[in-house]
Amino acid sequence: MTHPRLTAALLIATGLAFALVPVQNGARAQDTVEEEESEFGVLKVAEGVEETYYNCVACHSERIIAQQGLTRDGWDELLVWMVEEQGMHDIEDPERSKILDYLAAHYNEDRPNFPQ
Repeated sequence: MTHPRLTAALLIATGLAFALVPVQNGARAQDTVEEEESEFGVLKVAEGVEETYYNCVACHSERIIAQQGLTRDGWDELLVWMVEEQGMHDIEDPERSKILDYLAAHYNEDRPNFPQ
C-alpha cells in the first residue's frame, strides 16, 4: 500500500519530468503557442480556473496541474500535502471547494484536458 504523501510527491515529480519534455511536432508547437497565449496558460477556461491558476502558479507551472489525473479526494489530499510538507498557504472555503470542483471536473482520472 502506497502512502498518500509519497504518491503525491511522485505525481509532482512525474509532472515536472513531463513539463521539461520539448515539443517536437510543428503542429503541436503551434498549439502550444496558442495555449500559452491564454491568460491561464494551458488550463481549461471554466468556472474555477482563475482561483486555481492564481493559487497554484505561485509555486509551479500550470502544466503540472494539467498533467495530473486525480479524483476530487486525490486533489484534496494533494492540497493537504502541499500545505503540510511544501509550505503552501492553506486555501479556505469557499475558494478551496471551487478549486477542487474545477480540478475534479477538468483534471480527473480520465484526464480530458491533458496537454497535447
